[in-house]
Amino acid sequence: MSEPSVQLDRIEQLLSEGNQLRRQAIALQQEAMALQKSLVEEQRANLARAAQINDQAVVVQRRARLVQTLAIPALVLLIGYVSYLLFFRLGL
Repeated sequence: MSEPSVQLDRIEQLLSEGNQLRRQAIALQQEAMALQKSLVEEQRANLARAAQINDQAVVVQRRARLVQTLAIPALVLLIGYVSYLLFFRLGL
């Protein structure tokens, strides 16, 4: 074989290996993009769930504040009434 023929064979081999590596790289990129897409979808779903939980927490906090605003004055009145009964009505 002549030297140019050997060089051409080597060039063809390198081109073939390069093309094979390129196909593998493209396949890996597509796989990575698919994984990223699924991760983004999962993140969106998690954000939607977090927003829903946040909304529910706000509702619970509002109810707790309402109960607190009603319960504390009622407790103060009850303590005052029991104190009145103990110290003034019964004369302890």
